[in-house]
Amino acid sequence: MLIPIHQLSSDREKIETLLRNLRLDPVDFALNRGDLAAKDAIVRGILADVANRGDEAVADVSRKFDDPGFDVTQIRIHPDEMRDAARRVPGDQLKAIRHAIRQVREYQTHMMPPVPPTLTREGVELGMRYTPIDSVGLHIPGGKAAYPSSVIMLAIPAQVAGVKRLVVCSPPSKFGRSDLVLATYLELGLSDVFRAGGAAAIAAMAFGTETIPAVDKILGPGNLYTQLAKRALAGCVGVDGFLGPSEILTLADESGNPAFIASDLLAQAEHDPGSCFLLTTSRALADAVVNQIATQSNTLSRNAAIAQSLKTTSAIINDPSMDRLIDLANRVAAEHVNLQVREPDAVMRKLVHGGAFFIGPHSPVAAGDYVAGPSHCLPTNTTARFSSGVSVYEFLKRSSIEKYDRAGLAADAMSIVTLANAEGLDAHAESVKVRMDDAGMKENEK
Repeated sequence: MLIPIHQLSSDREKIETLLRNLRLDPVDFALNRGDLAAKDAIVRGILADVANRGDEAVADVSRKFDDPGFDVTQIRIHPDEMRDAARRVPGDQLKAIRHAIRQVREYQTHMMPPVPPTLTREGVELGMRYTPIDSVGLHIPGGKAAYPSSVIMLAIPAQVAGVKRLVVCSPPSKFGRSDLVLATYLELGLSDVFRAGGAAAIAAMAFGTETIPAVDKILGPGNLYTQLAKRALAGCVGVDGFLGPSEILTLADESGNPAFIASDLLAQAEHDPGSCFLLTTSRALADAVVNQIATQSNTLSRNAAIAQSLKTTSAIINDPSMDRLIDLANRVAAEHVNLQVREPDAVMRKLVHGGAFFIGPHSPVAAGDYVAGPSHCLPTNTTARFSSGVSVYEFLKRSSIEKYDRAGLAADAMSIVTLANAEGLDAHAESVKVRMDDAGMKENEK
């Protein structure tokens, strides 16, 4: 069960292997070889089947993976099912859901970007506007656990942004049918809610079926098959990224609390799979965290999943240099980054890659998972190097606005014509010249 401890100075080859294993292997995928390519072939078969047969293909996939008795009449979830489910949910759980909804909505509303002021030059006005995407599909996983929190973390940013139509899909597994998930749909006022999961759900929301509407963009976590489906359809529809499996990286010095650090690592390991990294300058802290993991994990219900995650996709890395550990943390670019160091501000100035940062011993990742306000749908597999977590921004489009009057165009005309001709695009040049030939323009040029 013990998580392996590596020395950065001497175990570089093992550490490099761990880093490679965090990524979906692009070489393997591109050359159509190995396990990833084989899974991609399965996914593309599902996508084609859903495109051709619609609801019946969705039902076939659901019968194979989730519910042997599933049929097309069960694809849509009706409001009366949500209301019945909500009546069965314990009051304390509904209270917690409402608390989370309030705080996530508060944060996302606070983060709604203001329209930037217009930039003006003589005769020119340049601006930008934000407009919501018309329709969005949300994939809520349900293979190994029920995730009402993911419904909240995806739907509320979209609602705050002003998305007109939200389509939600979750598999017809026992977790996808969770009363708390259905009650959360009701609390959020969601009506286009469907039973479909994984690659079939992604295909249905991309192409549309007899029951499930097509959308403009698809977001949400899921297993490898779900992510491969999103990657295959990126461009046909918008996608948020490739989210999952879950990750945590804790950066700590000797001031870190071993019990707190172990609890955060275990919380991610139970996702099955989950990747957990502790980077520390203190060997004594590393040993104490290992002991805490062994003690705390004995009382946890998902012990087998935790053991597998810690053994195969996790590590503690010890090095006396905080700067070297920060460099490594930037390479990992983890989904969740927790700092337990004496000078977090100094570390944050050098730590540039991470999906979400949790500063200090009293900031557990679980707070971000449920109630803090930022969405817990975050980039994984080192993609925080170039991408961001889901927020209200994910559901907005930016459009530039450019307005010239005659004098403004006159000031720029010769540069435009010169560059257009240099590129061999004479029609571009003529579109300016025809305006320069106008008598009013000539008058302004004098």
